[in-house]
Amino acid sequence: MIGLCLLFSNNIFAGYIDNEDPFFSYRRFYSQLDILENASRDEKARSDVTAFMRNLADGIYAISAGDLKKAKTALLKAREIWPEYFGTDFLLARVSEDTGDYKLSAKFYKSYLNNLKALSEGRYRISGPLMRGITPYSIENYNDAYALVQRRLRGHGIDLAAVQPFDTMPAFLRFMIIFVILGLAYAIMAYGVIPYFKRRHHVNNPPEGSWVCKKCDAYNLNIRLECEKCGEKHDWR
Repeated sequence: MIGLCLLFSNNIFAGYIDNEDPFFSYRRFYSQLDILENASRDEKARSDVTAFMRNLADGIYAISAGDLKKAKTALLKAREIWPEYFGTDFLLARVSEDTGDYKLSAKFYKSYLNNLKALSEGRYRISGPLMRGITPYSIENYNDAYALVQRRLRGHGIDLAAVQPFDTMPAFLRFMIIFVILGLAYAIMAYGVIPYFKRRHHVNNPPEGSWVCKKCDAYNLNIRLECEKCGEKHDWR
């Protein structure tokens, strides 16, 4: 827990005393606003980067104003632009938690932890420096964060290990994709695999004293030199 102790002693918590665990406080993101606003005004930055910064800033502003509905809308827009940033998922988890949707909150917490782990393992080689640059505090240790989130969700009767990360794909679209995949699998089996094995069995197992036409697969008696059905000559080699 040394990493979290250092985090909590950071200046962003100076003068902040209440009953809430500082790790789960919105206030540790408030000092991020200046960074986000300056970055969103950078004319050299890509449009998607500035859009992300602007929406994340709007979300944090809305939280500070107590408008959690507006905050969620802005944060979801930011997440859609850049889903890898762990801070957005953390804020969405807290907003969902404070609006009473604990199951959705757990999904965002799981996404937050997955992104935090990926960052700590160096999997975000290109975007990692930007993540660290816009995060105004010393980024928390993954194992410490997991333990804290696990304990918090346990208080809501939720097992973190059984939680799936947040999925932005609509349920209807997910159903359609599954339906199409199952349909393709059926078509491949019905019109490809099964007919292939049936033909192999048909060709390799003619009745005794018969041969199979290579053109139309019809059975013919051995006394015939050409297929009775299509007229194809039989190759006796």
